[in-house]
Amino acid sequence: MALSSYTDLQTAVKDWSGRFDSTVANRVPDFIRLGEERLWQRVRSQWGVESSTLTIPAGQNWVALPDDWLAFKRIRSATEARMEYMSADVLEDLPYDGDPSKYSIEGGRLLYGQTPSVNLDLSIKYFKHPGLLETAGTTWLLDRAPSIYLYAALIEAAIFVKNDAKVAEYGSLLDKAIDNFQSADLAAQISGSRLHQRRR
Repeated sequence: MALSSYTDLQTAVKDWSGRFDSTVANRVPDFIRLGEERLWQRVRSQWGVESSTLTIPAGQNWVALPDDWLAFKRIRSATEARMEYMSADVLEDLPYDGDPSKYSIEGGRLLYGQTPSVNLDLSIKYFKHPGLLETAGTTWLLDRAPSIYLYAALIEAAIFVKNDAKVAEYGSLLDKAIDNFQSADLAAQISGSRLHQRRR
């Protein structure tokens, strides 16, 4: 069957789990939601990259992260072509004038290595959370790799019914599906061009 929507996925999880009793069937939305949490900790793709600008107010060294932020791909400012991460504790111990090439992340905020005297714009690219499938109906990942959603939800169903063999089986299938998707995604990004390594 085609897997192109949240409804399709619910039906597939019921069919694949082989459990149609209400105890399991009524929890399929939970399995999908838990599966989403599992997969968005791992899946990173060019399809989920967003470009934006974060503005750090004058006299402040932090700015809130976007609500849909998963991870940064790149951060730069007018003076720093590429900024580097350091732990929040180390960042706090920088000298008074700080270091504009450094940043950290803590408590849903980007911490900047310096306190600017005027508003500072940071140009960012980040991996964006696509939103919950239950609300969105579909996502770019469901369109391109529905098996990832399916296996992630089936792992949660197997955990619920305490079937360790199925947890391992679907875990292995999920690993392969994610690896295959991300390998194909990388190949698509560099198709028609040689891969250049960034100089250190």
